[in-house]
Amino acid sequence: MRVTSATTGSEQGRIRRLLRGLASRFRPSARSSLVGWTGDAGPRLPEPGGQLDRRTFLLAGTTSAVLVGGPSLTALLGGPTPKLQAAATDPAVTGQWTAPFNLGLVSIHAVLLHTGQVLLFSWPNNSVGSAARVWDPVSGSLTDVSLTYQRDIFCAGMTVLADGRVLAAGGHLYQGVFGNGVANTTIFDPASNAWTEGPIMSQARWYPTTIELADGTVMIFAGTQAPKVAATTVDHYDPLANTITTLPASASRAMATYPRMKLTTSGLLAFTNQAITRLFNPATSTWAVGPRLNSGGRAANDTSVLLPGLTKIMEIGGGPSAGVTNTAEILDLSSSKPAWQYTSPMHYARLWANTVLLADGSLLMVGGGTSGYYQGPIRTAERYDPVAATWTDMAAQTAPRMYHATALLLPDGRVLSAGQSAGKYQQTGEIFSPPYLFAGARPAISSAPATLGYGQQFTIATPDYASIGRVALVRASSVTHSNDFDQRYVDLTYQSNGSGGLTATSPPDSNHAPPGWYMLFILNTSGVPSVASWIQVG
Repeated sequence: MRVTSATTGSEQGRIRRLLRGLASRFRPSARSSLVGWTGDAGPRLPEPGGQLDRRTFLLAGTTSAVLVGGPSLTALLGGPTPKLQAAATDPAVTGQWTAPFNLGLVSIHAVLLHTGQVLLFSWPNNSVGSAARVWDPVSGSLTDVSLTYQRDIFCAGMTVLADGRVLAAGGHLYQGVFGNGVANTTIFDPASNAWTEGPIMSQARWYPTTIELADGTVMIFAGTQAPKVAATTVDHYDPLANTITTLPASASRAMATYPRMKLTTSGLLAFTNQAITRLFNPATSTWAVGPRLNSGGRAANDTSVLLPGLTKIMEIGGGPSAGVTNTAEILDLSSSKPAWQYTSPMHYARLWANTVLLADGSLLMVGGGTSGYYQGPIRTAERYDPVAATWTDMAAQTAPRMYHATALLLPDGRVLSAGQSAGKYQQTGEIFSPPYLFAGARPAISSAPATLGYGQQFTIATPDYASIGRVALVRASSVTHSNDFDQRYVDLTYQSNGSGGLTATSPPDSNHAPPGWYMLFILNTSGVPSVASWIQVG
């Protein structure tokens, strides 16, 4: 469905009033594109592509973009006519979307909490600090948890800590000149729905990446201190001591905004969306050069995922130098000579899409578009089968979901897709039910442990023990700007114990499954998943 480009006179008047207010507070900045870096001589500092002036462009909405010299209103609201949507309508084949529903804010950041609820936040909007909500996918309720003090966590990096709290590192200078980062860290506690300030980083950071290590500590990379000024140091956050230390100069590096980074089973961190893959060793604070992407770098508008099995990283879509692409590449780190290899291309080229690991271990590609930040939206989702290396069209959602959109897996096996900071659907979400929810009765977990160590056998009570074909732990997601910092699918070995349950073995170590909260899914031989049980691992 195309989004209408009609805008009422009252809406235009409201936006003009908002623009006049914004113009007195904020300085506009030029838009530019982030291009992939090449070579080994050390990358030049990129233009802050993906960093639109939200104060004069995004916050004011779609019409404001036109008023300040952005793309045409028709292009922003609807864009060119999208490609034909998936022809099949059987939800057992293509899945099914709900209609858009209100979430009360633009869901630029989305974090799945171990309560089963979802933390959503953006910039300050009718609130002192950043607007934030906790959404309950079961009841549909929204709880306002906006920051009540002058802190803007828009474009922070965020990671779910081992104890279930959420670390937000960096963000935007409160009501400051556009593009200036901050050195603050802020922590959300789902037990109290409260925000507290953490320690100060070594440099201000806007658009940083956070990543949890095997010991439960968090590395903080990259971001920009100010327009065209990179944050180059690497900070190390210890949640138990609530302290930050800065790594030696050997760790420092100018990196792209929101670099795609994954914890590998060797303990190294793989930085993968630029032209040359680099591997960071947290034990020595040093970098090593890895293989080169065939695409020559995919910029900050691609999407990336660690596939089930935990040895293959997949980079998908984005805007390499040749333009928006439908290609995808896989790096197999278990190979004796790891190298990026093309896999089957998507049916649609996409920028700013989101990837979601589904409960069955397949990959759902949601949203994105063909041009800029909001143009040429692709509403048809696609599902990638990592075993067959094939893409299949899924049902089409109603809303465009490009720049500042988010998507994540819910404990019941469905997917929340939300956000995009332009158009009439920007404060809405939609829920996708994958085909496996239309493939018959679901297995059920009667009981499972609340906590697990590593290499530990444990029992899953289920009346469906004789028909189970897969058992997996799926880490809670935290996603923004097409970058999921925490997503991870960990298969477990298991066997029926012949007495109403399964005996499974937990992950071998914390490089395979960093400490924290995971959803435990059991799937029957038809690939139908249970509703997840939450387990704290580590």
